[in-house]
Amino acid sequence: MTGPRRDVAEVAPAPEMNIRRRTLLAAGLTVSGLAASCLLAPAATAAGPVGLDAAVGSNGFAEAGLPVGRALGGDVWTDAPTGFAGVAAHGRTGTAGGAGGKLVHASTPDQLRAFAKSTEPLVVVLHGELVFPQYEKLTVTANKSFLGAGEGAAVVNAGFKLINVSNVVFRNFAVRDSYIPGDFEGKRPDNDRDGIQMDTCTHVWVDHMHFTRLGDGLVDIRKDCDNVTLSWNVFSDHNKALGEGWTSNVVTRLTMHHNWIRNTHQRNASLDNTAASHVYNNYLENISSYGMLGRNAALLVVEGNYFRDVRNPLHHQGPGGDLVARDNIFEQCTGNTGQERGQSFNPAAAYNYELTPTAAVPALVRAFGGPLGGTEAASRQVIMVALDGSGDFTSIRAAVGAIPSHNPGPVTVLVQPGTYREPAVIWGDRRNVTLAGATGNAADVVLTNSEGVTLLVAANGAAVRDLTVTSDTPQDGNVLKTTGRNVSYSNVTILNGTSG
Repeated sequence: MTGPRRDVAEVAPAPEMNIRRRTLLAAGLTVSGLAASCLLAPAATAAGPVGLDAAVGSNGFAEAGLPVGRALGGDVWTDAPTGFAGVAAHGRTGTAGGAGGKLVHASTPDQLRAFAKSTEPLVVVLHGELVFPQYEKLTVTANKSFLGAGEGAAVVNAGFKLINVSNVVFRNFAVRDSYIPGDFEGKRPDNDRDGIQMDTCTHVWVDHMHFTRLGDGLVDIRKDCDNVTLSWNVFSDHNKALGEGWTSNVVTRLTMHHNWIRNTHQRNASLDNTAASHVYNNYLENISSYGMLGRNAALLVVEGNYFRDVRNPLHHQGPGGDLVARDNIFEQCTGNTGQERGQSFNPAAAYNYELTPTAAVPALVRAFGGPLGGTEAASRQVIMVALDGSGDFTSIRAAVGAIPSHNPGPVTVLVQPGTYREPAVIWGDRRNVTLAGATGNAADVVLTNSEGVTLLVAANGAAVRDLTVTSDTPQDGNVLKTTGRNVSYSNVTILNGTSG
């Protein structure tokens, strides 16, 4: 993007957009170039809930206030998917969801449940926060669009289940907060709490969504799915972000582009036996186990992605499969960085796409990834963690994820009594963070983990006090590891391992 730089007020006067503009300019993207791509125009206002609209045939984007074609448009908000979800196959010309069917509005869990399982094509516009009192995985039938209205739409304590269906679109809302406190690994028999589970489905487009603090996987693409695109989404504050596979058949074709994956642990994504996985222009940061992993016969093309502070950011393992890796940036990463093997496939032979310069990916994805309104938390001085739900969050990882990157002032994460089974990390871009047990008694707050380091303190100026760090079983290595400078410890008990 090139051209003469113009004054901020000439392009977008809205305060939110000015903030996003400064972020993008810091990455070297000029105002005139952004304006030419419609990246800086203000978003439209969504229509209010009015029941059932008489209009039939619309894709619902205008009715939901999505800025397709008139604001934040261009390559950020498109009217059809880029990638394999837009490719003709399986008797379909692409993915349009419920376009052509009735447009309906959902502002309660009961309405959303009924519309999701309806047998007719529907465009479902979600309004506000739909909070489910008990966790549900909603059955979704074919030819559906689920669109968040404007800013703030969310499905809370529920997810979506697609079995043998095709032509489904999800856009512009959050799926969040079905986490079972203490079950970070997602191993409890009642904890199959995915944000989206799709089995043997074709033509699914997931775009500008935010998945966070769920139970098992954020999105699981399973059992011979095909023609899937994940674009401009945010995946955060979780263990297992994205998994594909659960079959030995080499069938699935998947595109991932311009997603922001942050403060997660594993499966970012895990791609098993994919016939073609095209992963481009994604931003991965603060990942504690591994980033992108090709398994077995998977064919991967991974290009133009930006990895920052990711352990084992890119790897391929198992028999067969190919990995082509080009133009990726690895900043402050450790471990595997993508040794190429084989020729893989040519994405350009399947569809047209345009690469963002890799250095510009973090600013662009931070500014425009996820639903309208953004996904980054406001700054706060104290964040409370409690297993019983009485605090702000029920996991330490979620609390750290709520601290803005390069936070302007000190933050205390105050942990109520209990046993927290999770690998906790105070990331290097979180400054002056104190992690403290709430009672002052180290035995009351126990941090433990099934393997490896239980607590990693990577931030400078951090403080840890009044808690116990251990492991589920005795081990020879560190359960507490420090890589930041000027870190202080007070009344911290180390069990079943060492500190260093």
